[in-house]
Amino acid sequence: MNPDTAPTTALVTGWDRLAVIILGGAGCALSASALMQMAIAIHIRPALCWLFPLVVDGFIAYGIRALLVLRTAPLRARLYV
Repeated sequence: MNPDTAPTTALVTGWDRLAVIILGGAGCALSASALMQMAIAIHIRPALCWLFPLVVDGFIAYGIRALLVLRTAPLRARLYV
């Protein structure tokens, strides 16, 4: 690598954003479907099955957010999360 040339970065295009949105939406739908089936299998009332994916994925999402917020915190605090 020539030290005089700066590395180039790829630009994020609208197609990249669209691909992430479509893949994320498909993953969300599959995850919700599987978690609702699991809720039914463990005898959660059908009227409440829609809450199960929100709780499971919500804890995962908020845990990731907590790690991002605490990324500069001491290791002890991050291990707690």
